[in-house]
Amino acid sequence: MKKLIMILAAVLMLSSLAACGNSGDNATVVTTKSGNITKADFYNELKKTNGSQVLQNMVYEKLLEKKYNVSKKAVDAKYNQVRKTFSSETQFQQALAQNNLTTSQFRRQIKDSLMMTKAQQAGIKVTDQALKDYYNKNKVQLTELKARHILVKDKKTANAVLKKLKSGADFAKLAKQYSTDNGSKAKGGELGWFKQSTMVPEFSNAAMKLKVGQISNPVYSNNDGGYHIIQLEGKRDDYNHLKASVKDAYLASKEKSQSVVMQTLIKNADIKVQDNQFKNLFSSSNSTTTVQP
Repeated sequence: MKKLIMILAAVLMLSSLAACGNSGDNATVVTTKSGNITKADFYNELKKTNGSQVLQNMVYEKLLEKKYNVSKKAVDAKYNQVRKTFSSETQFQQALAQNNLTTSQFRRQIKDSLMMTKAQQAGIKVTDQALKDYYNKNKVQLTELKARHILVKDKKTANAVLKKLKSGADFAKLAKQYSTDNGSKAKGGELGWFKQSTMVPEFSNAAMKLKVGQISNPVYSNNDGGYHIIQLEGKRDDYNHLKASVKDAYLASKEKSQSVVMQTLIKNADIKVQDNQFKNLFSSSNSTTTVQP
């Protein structure tokens, strides 16, 4: 997911400090027996450590918000899409915590990502012929599969599980019992629909060769550190079923770089930095887009 890399804790803290401007720079943020820390102390320390990064990102966000509207409905849709990849709300919240994000901060990142995508894809012309040509050239990568799997550490266990499956054992029950993939085991090994190109090659190549309903032999993946047993549950590879995702992929292949987008917005924004420490921050030689896929 493309997003502005927000140093969110610092951004939000600076925003809250600005909101408390009536209290004055000498307002106390922390009191200790060894001495107090004022708002000015804290602000200046944040400026020294993350100041240019935070200020740059805040300005980028302002520029994108002015020109590219993203609705709450769109943010909710992307949020729910990500949430559904986790087996429980607890697991989802744990993942956010591991990335030092709150729910509101994650939603902010989603909004930034959607705004940036709109900016990158603005002005791209899409025709049915262009989409069909792109589909024909990239059919394998665009194919969508629906599968479930059981991941185990060693081949002996994999063969034992496969033997049980061939004897009629329930795939979901065995996944819950044996699988080491914590992201899918609670769901009986279900992975849902995914692009063929999004999985590690060993997995996707094996899944592509299966017929719907068929179970694979153990497939070793060095990246996952174990053996997969895969059952293919569905395949979508015709243009009519894939048209929406073909369009998304086509637009992504034609989009402008994030750097070009932000340089254009900066050029037209008449930015004047009042703080001398950062007065050259948005000059063409210093301004960079701190973004990532």
